[in-house]
Amino acid sequence: SFPEYMLRVEEALEDEVRRCKTYFIEQTEERSLLICEAELLDAHQHKLLVKEQSGFIPLLLQGRKSDLARWYRLFSRPGVSKGIEPAAEMLKTQILQQGSDVVKGFRARLEQAERNGGEGTPHAQELIETLMDIHEQYLEVIVSCLGSHARFYRAMKEAFESFLNQPLGTVTCAELLATYCDSLLKASGEMRHLSEDAIEEKLERVVRIFSYLSEKDLFGEFYRKQLSKRLLFQRSVSEDLERSFITKLKMTCGSQYTSKLEGMVTDMHLSREVQEGFQVWLQSKAVQVLGNVDFNVTVLTTGHWPTYKSDDIRLPEELGRCLSLFQEYYDSRTSQRKLRWVHSLGVGTLHCYGFPMAKGRSFELQVSTHQMCILLLFNDAERRSFRNIRESLNIGNAEQDIEGLRKYLNSLCSSKYPILLKDTTSSGQEEDGRDNESYEINLNFAPVSRRIKIPLLMARVNQEEKEATRTAVDEDRRHAIEAAIVRIMKSRKSIDHQRLIVEVSQQLMQLFNPDPKVIKARIEDLISREYIERDEQNTSLYKYVA
Repeated sequence: SFPEYMLRVEEALEDEVRRCKTYFIEQTEERSLLICEAELLDAHQHKLLVKEQSGFIPLLLQGRKSDLARWYRLFSRPGVSKGIEPAAEMLKTQILQQGSDVVKGFRARLEQAERNGGEGTPHAQELIETLMDIHEQYLEVIVSCLGSHARFYRAMKEAFESFLNQPLGTVTCAELLATYCDSLLKASGEMRHLSEDAIEEKLERVVRIFSYLSEKDLFGEFYRKQLSKRLLFQRSVSEDLERSFITKLKMTCGSQYTSKLEGMVTDMHLSREVQEGFQVWLQSKAVQVLGNVDFNVTVLTTGHWPTYKSDDIRLPEELGRCLSLFQEYYDSRTSQRKLRWVHSLGVGTLHCYGFPMAKGRSFELQVSTHQMCILLLFNDAERRSFRNIRESLNIGNAEQDIEGLRKYLNSLCSSKYPILLKDTTSSGQEEDGRDNESYEINLNFAPVSRRIKIPLLMARVNQEEKEATRTAVDEDRRHAIEAAIVRIMKSRKSIDHQRLIVEVSQQLMQLFNPDPKVIKARIEDLISREYIERDEQNTSLYKYVA
């Protein structure tokens, strides 16, 4: 077998060294060993490596670390002409086959789920953890057995880059990896039972996989969306873990990549200071204008956070007074910034009384700002029509706004927490009928606990947001390509088409692999906008227009 042969070769080389030291001068030993290595190792390398039961790949799969270490010591000797190159190629092929099989299996399950009408990405967490296990398995072999040689690292890198960036249908590995990070760092995630040390270790493994992604910009945008949800809805396991992971990304991709993520975490810290200042300011006013309302504001910097739609929902009088006071305080603090209220991200707690099934006890409802505004309308009337609710809250006539209101109402009529009852009996045309649907307080609602958390529609990244994220990334890529073209043209003044394509790709490959067709389209667009021009004699040569 291969391991037995290596043991005998090792003994033969040691015997040769002893003979040389005993009988020959020092210079002879080196030449003698080169001849022995060439005859015993180099001449039989291919036949030994591909042995079916005991070759290089079986040793890898069986975890024969001592034999692999012995192989590396022997075949990295100067007398072996091809050295470790054949084994490195075999390692790359093995990792590529193993990883591709995992990815193909996941793609098949995903396609099956889509055919069955399912939503989401089943087995996504299993896919990421399996790929990370494969990476750790071979990384340990390279470090402990193969001398941490750069050629083996390159073989593993090429293999992972090949199958990690394969299309998976409706999703990409970048998106799945960001979602896996979210489940690690979210307090209510599937891995919430893990200790902080265990999460930290998994994040280290995530970053190693992340380094092979070709769509790092897509990962960054999805991660930013999910980070915003964790921070704003206070669902993060630990701020220290958030900062730690951002630092790991920064070490991999640079400070520009993580500047917005760092800004988001910093905003949350500064918001706490603003809130403390607001409380001190209220006390200095010596008036209890807020009444029984416990009011907190999170101030976000527009450039750091994802874009959120603001609305003109009519707030209850109590909340409106709170907003006016905070606006007054903030204006006294700075005149350089303007506040724009994003009520869709707000949350609140309502104290509920008078429900007979609660047996005289009060209970708390944790709801979004929109859900809270809807419920407070029923303090004045036990029954309201959909049209009345829409007009009372100043909801616009746009279809998107009306459907949004229906989603909030439906969440309050759910079978799990039926706070409201919906009456669909109405007359007239279909549209009028839907407008005249009525809702009333469900006085028979029996709270199962003193504090009930109604699902927040904005707490998860939905399919619509995912599509918007992909569109935003495509738009950012077009701008990045144009910026790279202008930078290159400005420094070179003139350059031919192929060279420009290559240099743009090299500049942007750290974040994504630009499609040459897209680069060509951006070149044509810049020509039409007179940033660059074609040479009159040579149309494949571009010139910068100062």
